[in-house]
Amino acid sequence: MHYSLSRLSTLDVKWADLFDANNPHFFGQHHNPYYELIVIADGTVHLQTADERMTLHAGESLLLKPWETHTGWNPQERQGQFFWVQFSCNPPLNEYVLDRAAELNIVHAERTELRTTENLHEDLLVIPRQFRSLQRYKLLGLFEELVETMKQPTGYFRYHATLLVGEILRLMANDFLKQSQLDTAFSASYLTFRNLVNYLNNFYDSDISKETLERLMDRKYEYLCQVFKKYAGTNIHNYIHQLKTQRAKHLLRTTDKSVQEIANELGYPDPFYFSRMFKKIEGVAPLHYRNKE
Repeated sequence: MHYSLSRLSTLDVKWADLFDANNPHFFGQHHNPYYELIVIADGTVHLQTADERMTLHAGESLLLKPWETHTGWNPQERQGQFFWVQFSCNPPLNEYVLDRAAELNIVHAERTELRTTENLHEDLLVIPRQFRSLQRYKLLGLFEELVETMKQPTGYFRYHATLLVGEILRLMANDFLKQSQLDTAFSASYLTFRNLVNYLNNFYDSDISKETLERLMDRKYEYLCQVFKKYAGTNIHNYIHQLKTQRAKHLLRTTDKSVQEIANELGYPDPFYFSRMFKKIEGVAPLHYRNKE
């Protein structure tokens, strides 16, 4: 069984500790209202859920759902130690069918790269329920730091704990990708698109010429236009106007600068042309936008 975790999920660590499974308490029934991630620190631990008996070795992990009953078994054998952390997750983890792994859209190119869009991409991470990490010692090191953080709280310890749990889950999800041998490489055209967007975001108010883009991106302008249109859904010139309008809206809301002053600041020598472009994008003229705000 596997679970999917949204990149946008809010994690909150409740408790974390290192437990000796030879403690008689381990063989009683346990259930709690939070997710619980167990990672074996050393030795062998015999653990049972409602459906299954497991023998877990050092470096192996088990992710339990809220209120899932679990207990130790085989008390005759010497048990090892395990780290555990209880945490909430909102939105919650969902069961993920492993047969769909080929459909997992790890390599995606979203318009979230554009500064003018408010769309979000969740980026589903796949977390195995039972797993053996390729980076056992790194995983155990993160858990050790997490337990120490929760046992000796200082400063922003909850924030630190949340970052550590996030990194633990990222490490497990990344190991899953490697072991599943999924293709996670981005295309050269997408990397070019990201570099192009980054440049436009930073220098949109300067004179961006065809020659400048070709020199900086080391690509023909026609190719850059094709790549930008493919991933952005609009052309380079329209995006530059959108960026300038975004800045103009901020200046109209927060300053007393005239429309002409704002137009000049954004590289529009003709304030009437600036007003036409602003209205085309926002649906209202700059002054009407300011009065509306």
